[in-house]
Amino acid sequence: MATITAFEAKTRFGELLERVGNGEEIIITRHEKPVARIVPEGRRSLTQVRQAVQSLDELRLRIAGRTKGRAKLSDSEVRAAIEEGRR
Repeated sequence: MATITAFEAKTRFGELLERVGNGEEIIITRHEKPVARIVPEGRRSLTQVRQAVQSLDELRLRIAGRTKGRAKLSDSEVRAAIEEGRR
């Protein structure tokens, strides 16, 4: 991940876009403090990924709490429930 000053980003914007298009992530600083990040379109930020993982963990725990002490469904029971849901 490259770091570049705001002035450099302004003067070399086209080059930065090309680098980002090739998958690079660039942080822009002002007075030596990060103020912006340029990332390729379509990529998820680390914060979004962490939130998704946390949500999945919470869901897994909720499901485990609901099924505690119950017997697991057999393959035939799962198939029957799927077929019933299709009707």
